[in-house]
Amino acid sequence: MTKLIDFWEGNEFDDIPIEVVETTKKFILDSLGVAIAGFSAPGCKEIVELVKGWGGSPEATIIVYGGKVPSPFAVLANSTMMHALDFDDTLDEAALHAYTSVLPTALAMAELKRDVSGKELLNAITLGVDLVCRLGLAIKRPLSWIRTATCGSFGAAATAAKILGLDREKMLNTLGVVYSQTSGNAQCLIDGGLTKRMQPAFAAKAGVIAALLAQKGITGARDVFEGEYGFFNLYEEGEWDRNLLLDGLGQRFEGMRLSIKPYPSCRMTHAAIDAALEVVKKHKVDPANIEKVTIYTSKMAKDMVGGPFEIRTDPQVDAQFSIPYTVSVALVRGDVSLEDFQEPAIRDATVQELARKVEVLADPQMGEKSITNASIFIETKDNLSYSHEVSAIKGSPQKPMNFE
Repeated sequence: MTKLIDFWEGNEFDDIPIEVVETTKKFILDSLGVAIAGFSAPGCKEIVELVKGWGGSPEATIIVYGGKVPSPFAVLANSTMMHALDFDDTLDEAALHAYTSVLPTALAMAELKRDVSGKELLNAITLGVDLVCRLGLAIKRPLSWIRTATCGSFGAAATAAKILGLDREKMLNTLGVVYSQTSGNAQCLIDGGLTKRMQPAFAAKAGVIAALLAQKGITGARDVFEGEYGFFNLYEEGEWDRNLLLDGLGQRFEGMRLSIKPYPSCRMTHAAIDAALEVVKKHKVDPANIEKVTIYTSKMAKDMVGGPFEIRTDPQVDAQFSIPYTVSVALVRGDVSLEDFQEPAIRDATVQELARKVEVLADPQMGEKSITNASIFIETKDNLSYSHEVSAIKGSPQKPMNFE
């Protein structure tokens, strides 16, 4: 903890390489764009109505909707909008999103404090994102907790503490206080609950509250990450790599490893989508002539998003987290876009019929946790077959998109 706290307390904007700053700016723009696009997604309006109804000190702005509410409430609303479409950045190696907890926190804290410069804001965001990514990369276990939320709570807390200018003791307590609130489960993903898009918002709100409590002198656990009941031992059963958390601190900023998402669905669906689109591009396969589609991917992707597609309580969530649905959209429509996650498109009979023909299997050679690999095998009614394998997915540093 000492090394992390010393780094956060001492790091200034001028210590960050210019290419890192420029990347931070791009991801800020991307994150705000997906938040604006997601403002009307299920759950967002309801949260905004709720936090406005609670009232309180007008500290921070709710984006798109307007109006000011207490900073924890603004963060709750803004982060939900940012993550609602599942269109925000991804750290592919750790299966998490970084900016959705950090950026709303930074904006709210800057508005609350009022005298924060652009350089101070960028510095805090860069450091917060770096921490979220380092925590996620250090974890060696398969996904069980939603790391966007668990790791994001610490990133949000560190960001808030940095903007508030807390000293090292209060920074340490900020992490201890937020640890008492850290949560985020994968069950809501599997069950298709709207809380999947809200968990980073809960993390961001917790980070704001933690920093404000620490500022007032509230203390928390001190050995937050490595203690007997610290984060890595309690949440990740001790399966972590300390070197990945600490090595290159201040020289290597892990936010540079983030991907920009080309499709508004879970990143674990993207390798299969890319493979399907490549088959469409090369072979012009007629969806009506498809007999069966088999997708091979990692065990984690198969378990999380590879089950048979069914529409339950929240159709948009069901579609966002389904390889059978997203692959069928790619094969039928030749692309995967925001419109494909609106309810009329989700209920399209042609897509649903094809989705029932999609089977997702785990390929041990692709690794247990990888989300960047997938193979597609298509069999047609006239006994033809097509296949394609993907090992680098669109939007990743290995296969970057044009930012424009």
